[in-house]
Amino acid sequence: MIVDFTISNFRSIRDKQTFSLYAETPGGHLLENISYPAGKKVGVLNSAGIYGANASGKSNVLLAFEALQWLVCVSGRLTDGSAIGCYEPFRLSKKTRTAPVRFEIEFFTPDGMRYVYKIAFTRKRIVEEHLSFYPSAKAALIFDRNSEDTWETIKLGGMYTGGRRKFPFFDNNSYLSKAGDSADAPELIRKVYNYFQNDILRLGLNEEIHFDDWIDNPDVFKKVSAILGFVDAGVDGVIVRKSSVDEEDVRFPDDIPQAVRESILRDMRRTFLFAHPTEAGDSELFDLRLESSGTQRLFRLAPLIVQTLEDGGILIVDELDNSMHPFMAELIIRLFNDPDVNCGNAQLIFSTHNISLMSPERFRRDQIWLTEKTNGATRLFSLDEFDKNKVKSQSPFNRWYAEGRFGAVPKIDYHKIAEVMTNKAEASNA
Repeated sequence: MIVDFTISNFRSIRDKQTFSLYAETPGGHLLENISYPAGKKVGVLNSAGIYGANASGKSNVLLAFEALQWLVCVSGRLTDGSAIGCYEPFRLSKKTRTAPVRFEIEFFTPDGMRYVYKIAFTRKRIVEEHLSFYPSAKAALIFDRNSEDTWETIKLGGMYTGGRRKFPFFDNNSYLSKAGDSADAPELIRKVYNYFQNDILRLGLNEEIHFDDWIDNPDVFKKVSAILGFVDAGVDGVIVRKSSVDEEDVRFPDDIPQAVRESILRDMRRTFLFAHPTEAGDSELFDLRLESSGTQRLFRLAPLIVQTLEDGGILIVDELDNSMHPFMAELIIRLFNDPDVNCGNAQLIFSTHNISLMSPERFRRDQIWLTEKTNGATRLFSLDEFDKNKVKSQSPFNRWYAEGRFGAVPKIDYHKIAEVMTNKAEASNA
């Protein structure tokens, strides 16, 4: 479970911003929305939603998770001198354009061990990297690296034992990526690497998922099919029809990359058919493309929901309710906040514009986050930062947000827009 994530100088996030899922004051409101991955020591929220105007930085917060995951899982494959692809500093200030991007994350792995990982990097160089853990109340170092360190001088902690620890890396490789992906590394470092590799799932607004990972899993496929049947989508079940298509059966232009060819072939090898009940009592099969956009979106999201809840991972979704009825988004949130369903400490982190979800019946104050921009820089804050005597646990969050009491709403000048549409603005400037 993620306890908190601190970001600075990434895209629109100029200054240090911390997205926290730590239930600092559990109180008595919606206690079922809190999990305790290490006994009763630390309470962590099962879900959190981010609100804000368009282009206020909501998606950038979620993209920071993806960038961090890339650094941990992929940067080790970079050749010497290659650019770090996720280096995207704040570009509206001369001070930050070439300054390091910085991430810091505190998290629990599924076994209840607590870690802190920090990394700072420029376009072609990782200038800081640090990993520590808490075998007791006191933090213990696993490794620490600064801008001058090489793979031979990196500092290694005394409790970091059990395998090979020295791994050659270039300036643009994270040590965690190189060591964690090696079979002879200590189990401790491989466990952290696998956490980032397998337990953090993200679905962007227009992203597709690879169905190959779950269509051959009967349990997951059964649950996905059942979910669609129980949400009044008019679907009785889902059938996958497979066919054998080889690359020589398709004429690809010479300039099509191999990865794209494989993706196209995967799609051609399987067809998803949705069974709809007919008046006669039997079923008619419809291709996925003929289903509503909401059904398609839920179908693509459902496998990730099932996998995350079963594995105790983290699901990150940009615009959770996109193309779906608000009731569908409410259902997904409810699953993650239900301790009888979410037995493995899974988490849901999402962005949305749907203020009907912003309700004290669904969320605690510390689960609702807001983004707003000042001079192009994003500020991230939660309702828990407002005066608790004024914004209480049972306050009408959504109505007050719509009224602008919390900020983070678009500033729209209707009269100026109306002048533009009626050409009055041109006339007044003539």
